[in-house]
Amino acid sequence: MKSNILKMITFLIIIFLLLSGCNKNAMRVIENKEEKRLDVYASFYPYYDFAKRIGGDSVNVHIIIPSGTEPHSFEPSAKVVAQLEQADVFIYNGAYMEPWIDKVFNLLEGKDTYLVDAGKSVELISYGKGPDDENSSEHHHGEYDPHIWVDPVNVIYISEKIKDTFISADNKNKDIYEENFSVFREELQNLDTAFREGLKDAVKRKIIVSHSAFGYLAKRYNLEQIAVAGISPHAEPSPKRLAELVKVARDNNMDHIFLEALASVKTAEVLAEEANLEVLTLYIVEGLTTEQQNEGEDYISLMYKNVETLKKALVK
Repeated sequence: MKSNILKMITFLIIIFLLLSGCNKNAMRVIENKEEKRLDVYASFYPYYDFAKRIGGDSVNVHIIIPSGTEPHSFEPSAKVVAQLEQADVFIYNGAYMEPWIDKVFNLLEGKDTYLVDAGKSVELISYGKGPDDENSSEHHHGEYDPHIWVDPVNVIYISEKIKDTFISADNKNKDIYEENFSVFREELQNLDTAFREGLKDAVKRKIIVSHSAFGYLAKRYNLEQIAVAGISPHAEPSPKRLAELVKVARDNNMDHIFLEALASVKTAEVLAEEANLEVLTLYIVEGLTTEQQNEGEDYISLMYKNVETLKKALVK
């Protein structure tokens, strides 16, 4: 009798331990499910930065075009594009900044991936034709200037759309996304104020830039952009165009030409020499160089450098 009781007790203990282990495993599964973060893919650097700021620790953010790579001519491999099948959210610029985007749409057709087309959150500027565009290959860039993120006010609208999309995809972290967006919005508003205050006493309003990347910034802060090249930083202006720009610089007593970090600088340097212009860097923030990454730079910090650069050139 005593032996049977001992066997029964041993059996019950074993059952209890098994059930306890199952419960712990079940809890681990639930916890892992709860801890799963959104997989967010961004086409290139600024959207990677915005997504990280808004998502914080609740998202895993991946970048398609490596930071430091000029995105106009980048073509992702089939393997890289295929990685987007894992995306919960895909953020891209639109306005034909990513000519490869149709491949992504085909890949994601019928899937539950949330798409954020940043260009649909702002008012686009028509690019039009420049002096060298009649027979140029520039037309594949489309009708509109795609450099929408260079205007910090545009970034507020874009970031709000990213925030709303994160909430739709992951409502349990709504408060986190709302709070992070609120902090980032304030930073962008302060940046906008810095541009307005910094340039309010500008005695010059025309800027010569290496390529047509600063149209939105110029429009926001009442500047006139005069571009050496067109929408692509690798476009080569004709000798006639360079001669015209030398005359513009001299007629307007211009002292500076602005180059952006990832652009080809050869023709702009020729113009600088011909017109005796000081070369300054104006960041478009399409990507970060290795040095910038090592120094902890980001969209906000580089845009503040743009404020100081423009003040140096335009405010006397």
